[in-house]
Amino acid sequence: MATTAVGHAVGKEALSYCSSCKMDLNHVVVSMQGDRLHRVQCKTCKKEHAYKAPKGITDPAKGKAAAAARREKAAAEPQANPVELEWEKLMSQHKNAPVRTYGTKTGFALGDRLAHPTFGEGIVHKLIYPNKCEVIFRHDVKILIHAGSNG
Repeated sequence: MATTAVGHAVGKEALSYCSSCKMDLNHVVVSMQGDRLHRVQCKTCKKEHAYKAPKGITDPAKGKAAAAARREKAAAEPQANPVELEWEKLMSQHKNAPVRTYGTKTGFALGDRLAHPTFGEGIVHKLIYPNKCEVIFRHDVKILIHAGSNG
């Protein structure tokens, strides 16, 4: 697959897909056919092959700009924490439940909201017999001791 070599010349670098390395890498232009890239040599594995456009890029001039735009977008969007998403969902479902102070001698039930001195506000997600409960906090899931169902 040849492409117009705007600004490319034999001996210059070009981004190309390397079929040996299986990724887009810098290559040295070995030959041109008119104004099109023809053969390139990978600067990583040193193998020479026909020019292949980088994966997902149809215009090499747009390649660097598109990659920079993807990096900026990924940096701007904070990655959603699945625990935090679950915590937000459960907290909204139980928004009217009173928040109880956590203590090992206090009994909790499924769906109880609690305030822990270290981990913050959480919600009981699972009861583990006889005296433990799994609590989802904003950033983590913890197993806590409690008085059990009799407390």
